[in-house]
Amino acid sequence: MSEQVNAERRRPGRKALKSEKDWLEAALVLLADGGIEAVRVEPLAQSLGVTKGSFYKRYDSRDDLLVSMLDYWRRESTLKVIELLSGIEEPSEAKLARVLEISGRRPDAGERARMEMAIRLWGHSDRRAAATMEEVDALRLKYFRSVVLENGFDGAEAEARAFLIYALGVLEAVIPGERSPEMMEACRAIVAGKA
Repeated sequence: MSEQVNAERRRPGRKALKSEKDWLEAALVLLADGGIEAVRVEPLAQSLGVTKGSFYKRYDSRDDLLVSMLDYWRRESTLKVIELLSGIEEPSEAKLARVLEISGRRPDAGERARMEMAIRLWGHSDRRAAATMEEVDALRLKYFRSVVLENGFDGAEAEARAFLIYALGVLEAVIPGERSPEMMEACRAIVAGKA
C-alpha cells in the first residue's frame, strides 16, 4: 500500500508508525548521547514522537531492542559496507585508495563514530555488545587485509597494514578537530606503502 493511501487512512492527530530503522537509529542516538543507561523505552518513544505502546508493538522488551540494535549496527556499519565495496570492480590500487578514505566518505561519519564508540563502551559491561564489536572488528580487518593482499603485501606486513588502515579510519573519525588534507594524504601514503 502506498504511503499516500496510508496517510489518508490515518485518523487526524494519529501519529505515523515508525519503521524499525527509525527506532534503531533513534536508539543509537540516545546511546551515543548518554550511554546504554540512556536507551530507555519512554525517552526513545518521546524522541520519535510516539507512545510507549508503539514501542511494545514492535519490541517485546528493552532487551529485545538492545539485541536488535547490535544486529542492526553489525549489518549497517560492516556487512553492507563490505558487500558494497566488494561489488565495485576497480584496480587493486584504486580499491586500496577507496578503503583508506572510507571514514570520511559519509556525511554523518562523526555521528556514526560516536555511535560506534558508545557501543564499544557498552561492550565493557555487556558481553553481547563486546561480541558484536569483536565480530565487526574481525570482519573489517579481514576485508582490509584482502585489499592489502591484492596490492602485493603479504604475511605480517599485510596484517600490520590492515590494522593501520583500520586504526587510521577510527582515529580520523573519533579525534576531534580538523586535520589538513596534506597531513591525511601523507598518513594514507605511509599506510599504502607509497611514502
